[in-house]
Amino acid sequence: MVQFAVYVLIPAIMFYLIGQEKFENLLNYGFYVSYGGTMLALFAVLFIVLKALTSFQVGSATVLAFAGVASNTALVALPILHAIFGSKGALPAVLANLVVAILLLIMTTILETSAGHKASAKTPIYKILLNVLKNPIIAATLLGVLYSFTGIGFSDAVSDYLELMSQALAAVALFAIGFTTSVRTIVQTGPMILFLTVVKLLVVPGVVLLAGHLIGLDPLWIIAATVSAAAPTAKSIFLLAKHYDQEPQLAAHIVSATSFLAVGTLILWLFVLHHLHPTAFQLN
Repeated sequence: MVQFAVYVLIPAIMFYLIGQEKFENLLNYGFYVSYGGTMLALFAVLFIVLKALTSFQVGSATVLAFAGVASNTALVALPILHAIFGSKGALPAVLANLVVAILLLIMTTILETSAGHKASAKTPIYKILLNVLKNPIIAATLLGVLYSFTGIGFSDAVSDYLELMSQALAAVALFAIGFTTSVRTIVQTGPMILFLTVVKLLVVPGVVLLAGHLIGLDPLWIIAATVSAAAPTAKSIFLLAKHYDQEPQLAAHIVSATSFLAVGTLILWLFVLHHLHPTAFQLN
């Protein structure tokens, strides 16, 4: 089931969400800096902290650091922003999803490199790069950008089919997470789960909100970036952790914890954003 998600569901959804947009719509550098740049910076900080203060290896630290920053933009942020702002809110959510796709690309590259080092200390660099490019999620992301450049788009039939696949991803991920959950692991790793959950739901959105204001983004884009950052951890993080056997139980618990608590924290962030930018919520 996990392999089906990694090799079929996630690549199809990534290709669809990116490829359906016009290429020029994907170019909003301020958003990429405030949202994507913040995510990368916080990932680096988390990775360094985890490596310095814990016994996690490179692969495990990579998975957990990304679990603390990467959001479920496609299944959480996109519906929320579309419901509040209509089509105007959909584009920022798609760009946020592209950022997550790039984060997944970086994460997969590190995991592939780590796996290559485990298999052989003398694995050639070109073989590692080839394995990275052959990864279906990375290939789908790159192909989605190229397809967006063509401007062809998707027919209604294809869009409906891919929408069904995106719904299937949620079901597959939730089933796999439930199957992996262990009460003993939750008790043993409680402090780590709590730490990364607080970072994901409170620290990351706060830093993204601050970055958006410092860069001078339009209020709608600030709201979209913050809501995207405040979404729970992407379920694809767990699927990749399971696929590469890098702390899948801990990743599953972080996804579960952030998904449960985000119901309250997202309302809190929407309240804060409405207080800061009340006129933006009157656009739709």
